[in-house]
Amino acid sequence: MLKYNKQSKNIERVESFTLPTTDEIIWFHIENKSYQKTLDTITEQLKVHPLALRFMEEFSDLPKVNIFKNEAVISVFSIEEDFQPVKINILVGTNFIITREQDSNLHLLSEIIKHFEENPEHMSHTGYILYRIIDKVSIEFLRAVDEIADEIQALEKSVFKDPFENKIGKNAYRWKARLHDLRQIIEPQENVIKSIGQSEFPYINEDSGFYFQDLQHNYVRIISAFDTFIENMASIFNLQLSLKSDHTNTIMKTLTLVSVIFIPMTFIAGLYGMNFEYIPELKWDYGYLYVLLLIFGLGIGIALYFRNKGWWGKKGES
Repeated sequence: MLKYNKQSKNIERVESFTLPTTDEIIWFHIENKSYQKTLDTITEQLKVHPLALRFMEEFSDLPKVNIFKNEAVISVFSIEEDFQPVKINILVGTNFIITREQDSNLHLLSEIIKHFEENPEHMSHTGYILYRIIDKVSIEFLRAVDEIADEIQALEKSVFKDPFENKIGKNAYRWKARLHDLRQIIEPQENVIKSIGQSEFPYINEDSGFYFQDLQHNYVRIISAFDTFIENMASIFNLQLSLKSDHTNTIMKTLTLVSVIFIPMTFIAGLYGMNFEYIPELKWDYGYLYVLLLIFGLGIGIALYFRNKGWWGKKGES
């Protein structure tokens, strides 16, 4: 990874970990494929506390900070493009930072390397390196917030487009569960940032502490966004149920009105369809025509009445 020399103010890439001198600061990232062997070599040279070694080997379910005599272990989470959380362990001491991630190769690390190579002075203290890593993590969460907002907006539009689509409710439930999980991660991560930003944390200087205090604003925004998104998911689910109910009521109203129109028509047809020998109207020359006019007149009259009342279609203007 990278090694910074305080005297020459230069950065050089290193392929294997070497114990830094008092004038050097090293940031070394452990690859997953050979992490155990590399980690053992590093901790043996640094004489890391056994409990700190265990925390580096095991990934925590929640972000946290563990401070020891000569080092501290920080567990944080980043987020991938598919919104899956990625665990990162950071071992930090006076002049070294060791990082390790779980089952992923985050592109943000390569971006940080590029930044340090362009700005060597940003590696002049472990506090600055730690800030750059955690700041990049917060930027990834902010990117995710913007993309999730677009996903929610598309989901809201789909509700109005087709409220009977069952996938909408399923997607809303899945998003709500995923957002809840992310919310459970980001809140303790904010507490981690607060702990690091305090003056009692031994591996940052006063200047980098100000940066961590500023970083807290990003996490306040992220937490607020996730809370809003969770509420939106519940609203989308309720909106779909409401639209389904309204649409069903509209269908039932239409069927009811059609039935009401045909009831008198059916009554008249049934009346003159009775098998009595003497029904006076059956002898009329134009009786059939009169009945047809009566039936259709009643149907049209009832339909116009419903329309005038605003029960069917738009109310007619006078």
